Amino acid sequence: MSSRSRKKPWGGGRDSLEEGERKLPIQDQSKNHRMKKHKSDLDGDRGNIAILFLLYLLQGVPLGLCAAIPMILQNKHVTYKDQAGFSFTTWPFSLKLLWAPIVDSVYNPRIGRRKTWLIPTQYLIGLFMLVLSYHISDWLEQTTPNIPFLTFVFFCLNFLAATQDIAVDGWALTMLKRLINNHYSHVSSYGSKFRYSSL
Repeated sequence: MSSRSRKKPWGGGRDSLEEGERKLPIQDQSKNHRMKKHKSDLDGDRGNIAILFLLYLLQGVPLGLCAAIPMILQNKHVTYKDQAGFSFTTWPFSLKLLWAPIVDSVYNPRIGRRKTWLIPTQYLIGLFMLVLSYHISDWLEQTTPNIPFLTFVFFCLNFLAATQDIAVDGWALTMLKRLINNHYSHVSSYGSKFRYSSL
């Protein structure tokens, strides 16, 4: 048997080793290409991420206020029954799935699917906050605060914030690229934590 017909040990010897060494730079290049692609996608959506963070921060202000009111009521020696009744103000965020289909399907095509709800809710939340800034001190400084009235006011305020939350959640899924949709949960979480720490 001639030497030419002999098989090379472990699949080709030095030739296969050199072939494997030539493949490594190609793999590194493809990896670097994917990393650059992800970075470029993120750079293109930095403005959208900032807008989402701001919207989540604004809609969380009513929740932060509702979390502070019970402590003030406790200092006023309000009964636990009345304090429990005030907790109904947070129910809109638990029940928002009931009117979420309406927010997602009913809109003005001239304005846009999300802006149809974002613009009026933002104006109404701002109006509520303006009225509260003038009257909340008088309402809370009473000897016996009117708990049903305070509950109704903050329930309406949280209803608007929950409606905005529905619109922002839907907008985030269409605004961000599919490759960075995982950043959406971080934006929502950090916006929630920042609003509580600021209040």
